Amino acid sequence: LKVPKMPAGATGGTGHEILEGIRFIKNNSLFSFLIGMTFFNSFFGMAYVVLMPVFAEDILGQGPEAYGALLSAGGIGALITTMWLSSITNVRRKGMLLIGGAVMFGLSIAAFGLTSDIIGSYILALGIMFISGVFNSVYMISVMSALQVMVPDRMRARVMGFFGMTWSMMPLGGMQAGAIASFIGVPAAVAVGGLAVGAFALGPAMVNRRIRNLGTLLQRFEHASPVRSSIHEAPITGG
Repeated sequence: LKVPKMPAGATGGTGHEILEGIRFIKNNSLFSFLIGMTFFNSFFGMAYVVLMPVFAEDILGQGPEAYGALLSAGGIGALITTMWLSSITNVRRKGMLLIGGAVMFGLSIAAFGLTSDIIGSYILALGIMFISGVFNSVYMISVMSALQVMVPDRMRARVMGFFGMTWSMMPLGGMQAGAIASFIGVPAAVAVGGLAVGAFALGPAMVNRRIRNLGTLLQRFEHASPVRSSIHEAPITGG
C-alpha cells in the first residue's frame, strides 16, 4: 500500500490523545454503537468459547475431539463468510446486514446453549456453531469496515485502538459467564450472553435512524474518498 504522509492528528501528550479519542467516540452515536457492538460480542457473545469444554464433555457427552470440532465449525462458517463478503464490492443495506447479523448471531448462541442442554445432539450443536460463525463474521466485518471508512483520518488510529481493545474482553466475558453459570447453569448462562448481543443490536437500531441507514452513509463516504479528511466530520459528528 502506498500511503501518503499525513501530519500528526494530535498535538498533546498521550493522555490528552486518549481522552480526545474517548470524547470523539462518546459524541458520535454511530461510532459508540459500533464499538459497543464489538464489546458486547467479546464480553457476552464469545463467552461460550471459554465454557466450550463443559459443553463438549459434560453436556454433549463427547471428548476433546468434539471440543475442537465445535470451535472449528464456527471457524469454517466465519471463513466462508469472510471470503464471500470480500468478493462483494457494494452492499447497499449494510446497516440492516450488520443489525441482522448481530441479532442472528446472538440467537444462534442462545440456541446452541439451550438445545445442547435440552436435546443433547452433537450434530445439531455442530450445525448451530457453523451458523453462529457465519453471522458473527457478517456483522463484525461490517463493523470493522464501517469504522475504517467513516472515521476521520486524524482519529482513525485512536478509534481503531479502542476497537481492538474490545477483543481483550473475552476472558473477562468468560468470568462473568462462569459466575452466572454457577447460579443458572452453563447452557442458560451462554444463552443469556447471546440474547444480550441481540438485544444491544436491536435496541439502538430501532431508535437511531443513522444506524439503519449505515449503508447509505458508507456509500456517501466512499464516493467522497478523494477529500475524505476534509468532509468526514460534518455529516458524522453529533449524537
